[in-house]
Amino acid sequence: MAGSDDNKPNNDTESNNIESNEENEENVREEYVLLDTKLDELNQALDLLEQKNDDIHKRLVELLQSNRDIRQQLKNENTEIN
Repeated sequence: MAGSDDNKPNNDTESNNIESNEENEENVREEYVLLDTKLDELNQALDLLEQKNDDIHKRLVELLQSNRDIRQQLKNENTEIN
């Protein structure tokens, strides 16, 4: 166009860039919220697994002690019989 400066952005281009940047920022915020939610869910799942692991460990320690006690009783009974 004669008499116009092609290097100068017009208001429509600036407005579109601002809207595009705002949309991108909103998308980034939504992604962070989604990521935060997923991390919370993962943390809860890991807490549950840790609790189950602790419960299993506790039961195994109890079972081990019970087996030791039984073996000692059997050993004592065998000693008394002989």
